[in-house]
Order: sequence, then C-alpha cells, then structure tokens
Amino acid sequence: MGGFTAALQRFGIGRLTVVLGVAAGVAAMLVFVMLRIGQAPDALLYSNLDLREASEVTTALDGAGIKYSSKGDGSTIFVNRDQVGEARMLVAGKGLVTSGSVGYEIFDNQSVLGQTEFQQNLNEKRALEGELARTIQTMRGIQSARVMIALPRRELFQSQAAEPTAAVVVGVTGGQLTGAQVQAIRNVVASSVPNMKPEKVTLTDTSNRTLAAGNAGEGFSSASAEEARGQTESQLQARIKDIVEGVVGVGGARVQVTAEIDHARSTTQEQRYDPDGQVVRSTSTNGSESQDTTGATDGGATATNNIPGGQAPGLTPQGSRDTQNTETTNYEISNTTTTTVKEAGEIKKLAVSVAVDGKWTPGANGGEPTYAARTAEEIAQIKSLVAAAVGIDESRGDKIEVLNVRFNRDVAAAGGEEGGSPLFNFTKNDLMRGVELLVLLITGLLLIFFVLRPLLKAATGGAGAGAGGQPQLAGPGGQPVTSLQTTIVGGAGSALPQLGGPSEMDQRLDIARIEGQVKASSVKKVADFVEKHPEESTSILRSWVHEG
Repeated sequence: MGGFTAALQRFGIGRLTVVLGVAAGVAAMLVFVMLRIGQAPDALLYSNLDLREASEVTTALDGAGIKYSSKGDGSTIFVNRDQVGEARMLVAGKGLVTSGSVGYEIFDNQSVLGQTEFQQNLNEKRALEGELARTIQTMRGIQSARVMIALPRRELFQSQAAEPTAAVVVGVTGGQLTGAQVQAIRNVVASSVPNMKPEKVTLTDTSNRTLAAGNAGEGFSSASAEEARGQTESQLQARIKDIVEGVVGVGGARVQVTAEIDHARSTTQEQRYDPDGQVVRSTSTNGSESQDTTGATDGGATATNNIPGGQAPGLTPQGSRDTQNTETTNYEISNTTTTTVKEAGEIKKLAVSVAVDGKWTPGANGGEPTYAARTAEEIAQIKSLVAAAVGIDESRGDKIEVLNVRFNRDVAAAGGEEGGSPLFNFTKNDLMRGVELLVLLITGLLLIFFVLRPLLKAATGGAGAGAGGQPQLAGPGGQPVTSLQTTIVGGAGSALPQLGGPSEMDQRLDIARIEGQVKASSVKKVADFVEKHPEESTSILRSWVHEG
C-alpha cells in the first residue's frame, strides 16, 4: 500500500486527474457511439405543418409514448424510423393533419346567423377547395396540393354565366407526373364542380412546370404528349424485337422506331340523303259526290197559272251527278347521319430501322466462330414480317429499313454483363444508414488510437520520468540536477554531458535503484566540478542562498 502511495505521489495528482478525466470522456464517447450504432435513425413524420396542427400531433405522440423531435420553426416532426408507420396511423386515425386546409368543418364552428349571402358563398367555395386539396394529396406521388376555383356569376341581362375554371398546384415527390395521373387530377376537380369541364382545369407543379393548360381544346397536354409518344415507340420496338429475335436469335437484332403522333382531337358530323331509297310514310284518300234534281216547266207561263188558286204549270224532272276522288301519298327519303370522333394519339407516320446480325458458326475443336452474312431472301422475309407486325402503310409515308450488319459481340457481352443483375440493391435509407455507421466507426477508431492509446502509454511509462523523459532528481534547494548542470555550464562556459532519457529497457528497472545510481553519479560530477571551478561554484551557492 505504501509503495502504491509513493508511486501515486511520484506520478502526480494533477496528472492523474487529467488522465482519468480524459479516459472518462473517451469512455463516454465510445458508449455514445455504441448506443448510436444500435439505435435506428430518425425519419421524417410530417413537414410544413400548421403550428396548431403540430401542437396537436406532438400531444398525441406524447400520449402514445412515441419519442419525437421538432426541427425548424416546429412545423417539422421527426420520429424513430421504425415507428413512422405507427405514428402516421395514430395521427390519421384522429384526423389531426389537414395540412392547414379548410374543409367542410368550417360550417361546424360558425353560425349562419348574421352571415350575408356573400360570406356563405365564400365559405362554401373555401370548403370545396380545401376538400379537393385533401383528396389530391391522398394520391400517390403528391406531397402537397392547392386548389383555386373560379365560379363566374351570371350578370344582369345575360342568358347564362361563363364556364367555371380551376387552377391546381401540386408538389411532386420525385420525378414527374404521368399523363394518366394528370388526367385523373383534372377529372377529379371537374367532377366536383358543377358545369366544369376537365379541359378547363390548369395543372402545374411547384417546379414551375405546366402539366396541363386550361384551354378550350381537349387534347394531349405538353407533359403527356411526349409520354404518349415514348410509350407508343416502346410498344412497337418490343413487338418488332420479339418477332425478329425469334428468327435470328436472342441478341441478334437492334430495333429503333420513330413515331409521329397526332395529338389533336376532332369531331366530324356527316348527314347524307339517298334519293333512291324512298319509303312510303303515309297515304290519304279524299272523295266527294253531288247530285242536282231541279225540274223544268212544261210550256210557258199563262194567266191561268198566275190567278190565285190556279193550277201550277207541269214540271219535267231533270238531274245531274258530280263525283270527285283525291289521293295523297307521302314518301320519306332515306337519311344517314354519321358522327366521327377522332381521338388524340393516332399515328401519322412511322419510321422503323432494324439491324440484323449475321450467322455465327462455332469453330471446330474450340476455335474461333466464323461469321456469315444473311441472304437477301432472309432480309426480305424479315422486312415483310416487321411491316405486317407494325402495320406499315406506304401511302401515309411510312418507311422501313432492314439491314444486315456484323455486331460487335464482345462489347455487347460486356455491356450485358455489366448491366445485368446489380451487385448492390440498397434503398436510400440503407445507404444513408451505412454512411452514418462508417462515420461513427471512424470516429471511434480515431479516439482509440489518438487519444486513449497515448494516455495509457503515458500512464504506464511516464511515472517517475520528468519532462522530456528524464528522471527528475532533486538537487540543492530542491532544484533538479539537470537544471543545476545547465546553470553551472552556463556560468562556467563549458559543456557537461547531459543525462539522456531512459530507454525502454531502463524504464522497466526498479525506480529506486535507478534513482540511487543516478544520484550518486550526479553528486560525484558536482564535486568534481566544484574542485575544478571553486569561484563559479561559490557564486552559484550565493545565488541559491539569496533566492532562498
């Protein structure tokens, strides 16, 4: 116990405190690194929240015992990556996150008493816009959405109001929306607003790209036009490659297709009358008959006839009969009405180019394979198959070329091998996790080799050694012997051999034995110096006494 206390005194209390403090810090850092390695990283739960909603979400997380962290102005919330799904289900189940939009709940908190018609119409419009924004945000690939609807009023003396329009701005998470997604958003908005047509909805994204313009014509948007062309070309290429490789073998054909697509939509109505196609529609017959039976007198008028009570003259009966018949027939002329709707996306022109490799024959006894070009008859057969597969129409200007060329098989094989099955199939989260673990590992190694190892080496080999690795030997007045030698040398102007630092083998010897030998040798050297230089020794002693 006494030896340990002496060694502790020789090592120094201050030095021991520093070593222990640094060792404790390094140990704490290593513990933190190990805990960090074993803990899953945080992941984004919600961002750009309304502060009121953020407060409600954090309260719900506290109640469920889920740890979270807020960043920025409090509108961004992070949770453990393994608990993201649980937290989102919890928040969605309580209906807390509405992204700051106002829906139909605006009518739950307001009283209709005292509101004007303008306020009621405005609240209805705000609620409709908010509900549409929430509906769009539920679609895949949509991060945020904002909807603005314009409902024109029918002015005085107008027969009808103008058509309503809408503008939608969406935030896309990675990539760009497809034509089907753009059309789906437009249809959802148009179906929710009375008398609105899908072509009246303007759709843009937060990258200032116009995905669909709200114009009068209903055709392909600028975003979907190029996509439709690419899909058409890809389908035709796959069809041609399938039929050609079935003839020449897998990898023996290269196909390129260029399609010119008509993106205009038109409607044609045609009405034709056939004069030869008469059909009796109705027939009506009218008839009339009349008869006159008036008689004629026999002879002239006499006085006897005119005397009152006289005999009337005789009458001879006469008559006439008139008969009329009318028939009316109505005919219907044959009428044909044809309405033709020409949808967008019709192919106007095709250009097909096919490169076919020749025949390779394996060499004898493992030799190099030989190449043979294909005959003109084989090329003509392949050209006929391709033309029939894609519907080549020379009248509209379609072109097709089939050529026999020799392929560079080495480059193709290298490219296929390189682009085959990937060696690494990691997600973005896995890559970030790997980078984080690598940084933590490097930090731990640096702490071990550059902090902890030097401290341990100094603690084991520095006890009893002074600055520079030399033993601190007390001289007269408590001054080390090395300082005494330096002072004497400085005063005498001569040089004495300095005590070299102990070697690694000397450090393992007994400290007491080393101190005794060094002390005896030092005392002997000082005595020899005093005998040779008495005056300088006297001046040094006087200075020591004065300092004491």
